[in-house]
Amino acid sequence: MHTTAAEQPERSPSEQEIIVARQPIYNNGMGVFGYELLFRSPGDDPKGLRPTEATAQVLASTILEFGLNQFVNDRKAVINVTRAFIEVIAEIQLPPDQIVLDLPDNLAINEELIARLEELRSMGYSLSIGGLSNLKDQRLLPIADIFRVDVQRITASQLDALTKFLRRHKNLALQALKVETMEEYRSYCDQGFDYLQGYFLSRPRVYVSRDLSTNKLAILQLLSVAHNPDTPIQELERQIMHDVSLSYKLIRLINAPFFGVPQKIDSIQRAIVLLGRDEIRKWVSLLALSGMSDEPPAIMEIAVLRAKMCELLAEKAGLPKDRYFTVGMFSALDMLMRQPIKNILSRLPLNETVKAAILERRGTLGDALSCALAMENAQWSGIGFMDLGPRELSEVYRQAIQWTEGMIGQF
Repeated sequence: MHTTAAEQPERSPSEQEIIVARQPIYNNGMGVFGYELLFRSPGDDPKGLRPTEATAQVLASTILEFGLNQFVNDRKAVINVTRAFIEVIAEIQLPPDQIVLDLPDNLAINEELIARLEELRSMGYSLSIGGLSNLKDQRLLPIADIFRVDVQRITASQLDALTKFLRRHKNLALQALKVETMEEYRSYCDQGFDYLQGYFLSRPRVYVSRDLSTNKLAILQLLSVAHNPDTPIQELERQIMHDVSLSYKLIRLINAPFFGVPQKIDSIQRAIVLLGRDEIRKWVSLLALSGMSDEPPAIMEIAVLRAKMCELLAEKAGLPKDRYFTVGMFSALDMLMRQPIKNILSRLPLNETVKAAILERRGTLGDALSCALAMENAQWSGIGFMDLGPRELSEVYRQAIQWTEGMIGQF
């Protein structure tokens, strides 16, 4: 059982604690262009909080308290805005060159608004527009930077005509919304879309069981050895050292400033002794899975963020944090291995509690994973763990993002 953020006591606007979630926007090379920042405070509409003049300062203080880079690193931050928010955003200390203002589709256009948007654009803000209204009244097309298209609400012939028309405006990049599958991602890239957003990476997919590649079989074997509690330390050391590349990466990682080890570690044996079996298991799993070069790096980032989010939730709630990292990371094994998750887990000597958490979201481990997935997808009703409040959940999410960014940079 856990309390969701929506069940927390209501506060006045000036006292609101806001949960910040993010959704990645990818470019057509599978790199991350930026993140759409989504906000919600307890008692708000389940769809989330849209910034208004009354809440602008609250949202700004939330971002500024933690720092914008804590959520998006050096990438773009896309923020949904209203007419009222447009009027006050210049007063908020946000870096204009990192902000994309996502204007609502039904925004009433007049000369005053156009002048204001031109002013914001001259300050360095980028503008994103979309919707039928902006095709009927085209006055925003010359000053916008991105045009959003909901690809699930348009036919193939309409989409073809629309992209041809929009391409006449050389200032506009095209963004596809609600891209659901990798096949759709590739198709819209081929049609000329610059940015793509949706659940095409993280949404559960149906995989057909097939033979694993030699590389993935070797990784699965290593994971099996590392996560088997009966594996002797000497055998674990031998398995790691058998993979020269993995051994090198592990020693380099552990000695990196990010890791913070006070003394130099120059052997796998010494690493196991100093860090302990659980920590070595974590790092070996991370490095092994990151070595699957045929998968997009973004999938590994999803796996690492889930893992750290689960671990930090346990830590913040005062629970023993062992196994939480494993649950989060291994929940993405189907995406990394392109195999049904149940098949993969059956080949690993994992505790039944861990398997039940991943497959059925059972127990406290399953609750943590459910919360991490809800944050990943901005599913507000599912965001909650134990008795943690909105501020604690946002802090956990922020820390997990920062840790993941630092870790991915080491691979």
